[in-house]
Amino acid sequence: MAAGFGSRFGGLKQLFSMTSRNYSILDFSIYDAIQAGFNSIVIIVNENTLNQFQQKYATTLPKHISVSFVIQKIDSIPTKFKFINRKKPWGTGQALLMLKELVNDKFAIINADDFYGKGAFKLMYESLFNNNNNNKKNDNFLIGYQLDKTLSQNGSVSRGECFFSVNNNLSHIVERKQIATRSNHTSYLEKDSIKAIQNDSIVSMNFWGFNSEILDIAEREFNQFLEYYKNDDSEFYITKVVEAALNDKKTFKIIKTNSQWFGITYKEDAKMVSKHLESLINKRCYPEILW
Repeated sequence: MAAGFGSRFGGLKQLFSMTSRNYSILDFSIYDAIQAGFNSIVIIVNENTLNQFQQKYATTLPKHISVSFVIQKIDSIPTKFKFINRKKPWGTGQALLMLKELVNDKFAIINADDFYGKGAFKLMYESLFNNNNNNKKNDNFLIGYQLDKTLSQNGSVSRGECFFSVNNNLSHIVERKQIATRSNHTSYLEKDSIKAIQNDSIVSMNFWGFNSEILDIAEREFNQFLEYYKNDDSEFYITKVVEAALNDKKTFKIIKTNSQWFGITYKEDAKMVSKHLESLINKRCYPEILW
């Protein structure tokens, strides 16, 4: 998903150069996905950035990799809701829905500006496509990160806190907003109250593995969201789609990882991310030239 405007970052962070070879975080995620076994890439963009993504990726990836682009438009809504005058993108749930005409098999979806680590991609690919882990055909998956490995030193963040059963099936997910370290403790804000949250809580960073049936659920829930639409502050999140799928008795298995997540929520994050990526290249975790 690369259609966001990056308002807090102040620019197109999905293509922001992070290394001496001008690679972005997305370049490393695509590399990790290909190494794990994925061979088809769909980049969800907005209409103002389509040309930039096409110029960078349409002809540069390995020849055996299929790459396509889909535009997440604000006016990509059913005709009966065209009266809604919205200026902001609808959110990650609508981005997911943009895949409906392109995807008819199992697939993974990620944020373009998050670094997940190559181990996470391997775990997701094996869970989706290998039957050696006692996974059922219709299982969905979520890579779960430890909260304290997903925080920014430069401001508060929002995370989906995951709750699950003893067999690692997701039971529900709750959006926690403005998570930050306050008075040496991690906490979030809820209705102007500060509430504590454990550092080892498992959170979603929007690395999901889905069956294509999730797209039908996304369409149904987006229509319902539009029926009760309030204003531009309303967001249609992937978590809303997952919540509906859980109500439909769909199974989501949480794949826990100890990987250190990092991303560029704020402009000040870029320096740290760049240093980390260059370190991984120096350690030969990645080649100097990805492709």
